[in-house]
Amino acid sequence: MNKAERARGYLNDEFFVELLEAQKDLYKSYVFNSPEHDVEGRARALVKLRAIEDFEASLRSILQQEEIDKKRFKVF
Repeated sequence: MNKAERARGYLNDEFFVELLEAQKDLYKSYVFNSPEHDVEGRARALVKLRAIEDFEASLRSILQQEEIDKKRFKVF
């Protein structure tokens, strides 16, 4: 199984996607509903949120690269 197939497997796994969304929602909720004085807590939640979003983007990038490579070979 290559990287693209593994990435596709994760992104098509209902449990995995629900878990990612739940974590993103948790961190967003903390950012928007935290006490005004908890600047550091919001900053930590934003870092965690960005990390999850970056991870998800990396998986999607692997899939897109596979499609780009397929099209490149068709052109040549």
